[in-house]
Amino acid sequence: MKKTLVLILMIVSILILGGCQNESTILTIMTPAGSPALSQLYVQEDTERYHVDVINGSDPLLAAFASGSHDIIFAPTNLGAKLYNSGTEYQFAGTVTWGNYYLVAKGQTDFDLQSLTGKTILAFGKNQTSDIILQYILAENDIEVIFTEPYADSTADTLSRFVADNSLIILIAEPSLSVLASRVDNLQIIDLQAEYEKLTGTDSYPQAGVFVKSSLDKTLVGTFLSDLSLSVATVNANISDAADLAVALGYSFTKEVLISAIPNSHLDFVSALDSKVALEAYFSLILQYNGNLIGNQLPDNGFYYIP
Repeated sequence: MKKTLVLILMIVSILILGGCQNESTILTIMTPAGSPALSQLYVQEDTERYHVDVINGSDPLLAAFASGSHDIIFAPTNLGAKLYNSGTEYQFAGTVTWGNYYLVAKGQTDFDLQSLTGKTILAFGKNQTSDIILQYILAENDIEVIFTEPYADSTADTLSRFVADNSLIILIAEPSLSVLASRVDNLQIIDLQAEYEKLTGTDSYPQAGVFVKSSLDKTLVGTFLSDLSLSVATVNANISDAADLAVALGYSFTKEVLISAIPNSHLDFVSALDSKVALEAYFSLILQYNGNLIGNQLPDNGFYYIP
């Protein structure tokens, strides 16, 4: 009887200590600056439970996936798939950004897809996802254009070149689009997400998502995903307050730019399994154009985090 009582007390103690450990654990998170970072603003604000590193460029993301330095990583979905196919320990837990690419011009007559025929476009990221989405939309609408060679290095590059020469037609992404709109008046814009939806019948494409270590405690992951879902909903529900928070957290954009960028970033948290159909359609498109971007194959079911 005494042995049974001692065993029960030991189990209870372990459960209590384990619960306390979960409550006190600070999860480490990495997110690229831009639209994915905007999705998790209210997670980042909770410094008692989360430590968030906001980075620029893909190199820190690659290093984090390789080293396992962070519990959670926000990244382009294709990058996460490619690294999963090469053996990374991270699983896809959900989509946060459903496309943020736009074509921009100034002084064009009736600026729409059909008006682009024969025109020259300055795009960025040759053979990358931005280029693939644009090429797909143009091809499916039988529109032939001329692409400036070499391509721009980044969306920031197309922004700066357009400021210098308003006669250009450029491919750009948020938040760079909103930065540009704050500097140049009367822009004409084609929303590539809307054009993608017309072609596919799906609500745009799962561009960026969140990845979690497969070894991470499921209770911690569940709490984080709930917090992230609430963060996205809160950002979308009160854009002005979210912009104030981003400024307070040290984001480099003005409040006015953020107020414009948030709705154009198409933020929405959708779980891994609920994203699967849209994600596989997006990945199948990438396979047609540049399969190396996802490791030349669709990820298997182990890619998708199951709560």
